[in-house]
Amino acid sequence: MAGNLFIFEGPDGVGKTTIVQALKDKLSSDRFEFLSFPGREEGTLGHTIYRIHHSPEDFGIGAMSELARQALHVAAHIDVIETRIRPWLAEGKNVVLDRFWWSTVVYGSAGGGEHKALMDLVAAEQTVWGEIKPAIAFLIDRDSPINRKEDPVYWQQLRLSYARLAGHESGRYKVCTISNSGRVADSIAFVEGEIAEVRSRNPDKRMQKRAYRDPGH
Repeated sequence: MAGNLFIFEGPDGVGKTTIVQALKDKLSSDRFEFLSFPGREEGTLGHTIYRIHHSPEDFGIGAMSELARQALHVAAHIDVIETRIRPWLAEGKNVVLDRFWWSTVVYGSAGGGEHKALMDLVAAEQTVWGEIKPAIAFLIDRDSPINRKEDPVYWQQLRLSYARLAGHESGRYKVCTISNSGRVADSIAFVEGEIAEVRSRNPDKRMQKRAYRDPGH
């Protein structure tokens, strides 16, 4: 039986990576694999592209267009889909992915990338994904970023773009929007419950769903 793909999205500062790391600490490592896009592991294309993105001067790059930056990210995505994600899912492992192609569209558009060209890049990546769709896409949301000095107008633009994209994609697969404004532990518990429900469809995995209640609302 093929494994499940779980993705986490949202603007920087919503607590997304904190939730993913907590899941990594809780869930069985022999049944789950954890990755981030574009990737940070030494010896991978994703790691090099991550460095180019954050320290272009180390590569003698003085300036880069937003569309070119996102094209590099898509190249890293395609590499890890083909070399790791597809084989893992075929082995029956569950893959938890910190970021998806959603970020290419949201951050690329916010950075001034031409929308049609960005969608063409994403279309190439979607061809590689093929029949694979997320079992659940978790969109982590909150009113303001955690411990970050972000331009409030820009950050709210990102937040709105993610919400619109989540609404569009909800017609293709399950999307759960989590208001991470209360206790992070409650958000983590809700995610665990949703993942448990998906895994319970396998008769060998009997796990119970837990309801989410954000104490901040």
